[in-house]
Amino acid sequence: MTQIIESFNPILIFVGIVILIGLITSSILIRKRLEASDSHLHDVQAALDESSIVAITDPKGIITYVNDKFVEISKYEEYELLGKNHHILNSGYHPPEFFRQLWKTIGSGEIWKGEIRNKAKDGSFYWVETTIVPFLNKKNKPYQYVSIRTDISALKTAEANLKNSLKEVNDIKFALDQSSIIAFTDEKGIITNVNERFCEISQYSREELIGQNHSLLNSNLHSKEFFKNLWKTIGSGEVWKGEIRNKAKDGSYYWVHTTIVPFMNANGKPYQYLAIRNDITERKKTEEVLHRQDKLAAVGQLAAGVAHEIRNPLTTMKGYTEFLQLDETNEERQEFLSIILDEIDRVNNIVEDFMVLAKPKAAELEERDIIPIIKNVISFLEFEARKRDVKIRFEYEGDIIQIECDENRLKQVFLNFIKNGIEAMPDGGYITVRAAIINNQVQIAIQDTGVGIPQEKLKNIGEPFFTTKKNGNGLGLMVSFKIIESHNGKVFIESELNKGTTFNIVLPARSA
Repeated sequence: MTQIIESFNPILIFVGIVILIGLITSSILIRKRLEASDSHLHDVQAALDESSIVAITDPKGIITYVNDKFVEISKYEEYELLGKNHHILNSGYHPPEFFRQLWKTIGSGEIWKGEIRNKAKDGSFYWVETTIVPFLNKKNKPYQYVSIRTDISALKTAEANLKNSLKEVNDIKFALDQSSIIAFTDEKGIITNVNERFCEISQYSREELIGQNHSLLNSNLHSKEFFKNLWKTIGSGEVWKGEIRNKAKDGSYYWVHTTIVPFMNANGKPYQYLAIRNDITERKKTEEVLHRQDKLAAVGQLAAGVAHEIRNPLTTMKGYTEFLQLDETNEERQEFLSIILDEIDRVNNIVEDFMVLAKPKAAELEERDIIPIIKNVISFLEFEARKRDVKIRFEYEGDIIQIECDENRLKQVFLNFIKNGIEAMPDGGYITVRAAIINNQVQIAIQDTGVGIPQEKLKNIGEPFFTTKKNGNGLGLMVSFKIIESHNGKVFIESELNKGTTFNIVLPARSA
């Protein structure tokens, strides 16, 4: 034995010892690396378990592993999940095609990402952002799938609420667009947006309105102080409400009930205004008629007594004056007596007007063609018109315009309106009378090219004792309005200074 040992070369023994030491060292390093790798994998798994919902399935989708967060969110116990497939969580929200595409993707070895709504054991729903990673064998076929999910239920709820809110806002906007006149302006009042109804009622296109301010629609009815107070209110961040009369592109007027809402910036200053308006033109016209009727009713009560008390003395005074004229030979005195008779006639005409107010239902309506009635009135006034260099034109559609009316009372209306036009043109001009049947209504317009009526006075036309003339008493127009109302009609006045006035009479056409 000793001989055998002694026969080994010392060098070979040294090499062997070195190799042995190297093997031992390598073994130690490999073990430490494996331990470090295991520790790293353990840390990754721990991080996933804390932050994500993790599940592992076999190639057929059978669950082989779930972490605690999976159990927590699904509300199933681990033993209830293992051996099952994910159909146990199917909420019925996604169509079959959705899952077919999912399996087609991961079955081909590709990663699938998407959002899935699942159903927990208690029937509640939850949403998960899902990533499914296929693990492939040597044949590139999946042998297992790892699903990593994140709970996004709160996010999906917020999205749903936002969608509902947006839908609600859109629904409100649609309703407003259908029912109201909408406009946005910047802080300086420059129009930035309008809806279709704004364009429709103003008769301006969107391109004509945007970039302008609302003075484009100013009808000049409201005072500067009115608009100063409006701007003071909204400029301080308060909502303004009121009624405004605007002027459309064609010159016609319309009334709107207006609400202006200021939108405030972080500094508490308005950065834009939203104006919501509703058309109240017809209501204002009705109010105007009712207002006039109330005043006329009061005057009518007075008229009955006044007419009775004045008429008898007037008759006596006229008789005695005519008797004195018979024997009077002095020309100057004859002239004075003629003046007295003229004044008596003037007062008597006022009394006649009062009688119309006192007996508003005294009119006897008969079927008449309105064309010859108007022609007769124009013929009667032609001489006076020529003296004032006024030309009267009559335009009408059709050969006959039938209406039920009290002919004499209606003549009185046409006389009053046309005479007003003549007197409004001291330097001459034109009066155009138009008559037509529109929408089963007889519409008569008496338009002059006279001095016009100031806007602040226009709304009072037809009220008791209101007149724009220096020597007028207002009874003529007041009686005319009353006569038209007794015919179930209406009168609307349009006027502009230095351009003229139009009396629009609307009467019901004769029923077929």
